[in-house]
Amino acid sequence: MVKRYVWVLLAFFGFFGTCLGQEKPWLKQVEMGVLGGKTENLWDETTTARLGLSVSTFFGKEFLPKQWLGVKLGIDQYPSVTTLPLGLGWRGFLTQTDGPRLMAGLDLAYGSPILEKIERTDWSSSWHESGIMIHPSVGFRLPAKKGNWGLTASVGYKRQPTAFLEGTHSNAESRPRIPFFHTSSRLPEGFSALTKTATLYHSLSIQVGLMF
Repeated sequence: MVKRYVWVLLAFFGFFGTCLGQEKPWLKQVEMGVLGGKTENLWDETTTARLGLSVSTFFGKEFLPKQWLGVKLGIDQYPSVTTLPLGLGWRGFLTQTDGPRLMAGLDLAYGSPILEKIERTDWSSSWHESGIMIHPSVGFRLPAKKGNWGLTASVGYKRQPTAFLEGTHSNAESRPRIPFFHTSSRLPEGFSALTKTATLYHSLSIQVGLMF
């Protein structure tokens, strides 16, 4: 499922880039890399290293000289959940040279866990929830010898809250509604018990990609 989504994401980027043509005010970027960090085991208080896949696309329009604001779309893998970040992004160049250029970025997106299955029986339900992903980064763009495209490499920090919920139904004859974004109440309607395990992922992101 994840591999299929990655291919759909890349195909959508290619289609979107073709539609935009060669208009200079638009900036298009696709990146692929890894998310590294540590996961703490709450039972024995040990930590283990983790490494997950990260793929993202950015479509932005220039609103100030060398500053672009646009849409961020991607996929991030964590040990307990896979999220699809969808939100806003900013890209800016910090140097004005014809060669390699220093750049910075900032993404704010909702990391949807829509790829995760909702498990349901007559008496119980379990599902994943997520929150706002924050991703500042710095890197550089290396222009190609021909054309208006270039290679990019960046290092950043990614903060992603997640949660796993398990609930017991108060009535076996009807399955309670699962909240689409967040479970705001301690005990949603239709549940007699609910447990929530929250995990906040702090990750080092390393990505390479193409920018047009």
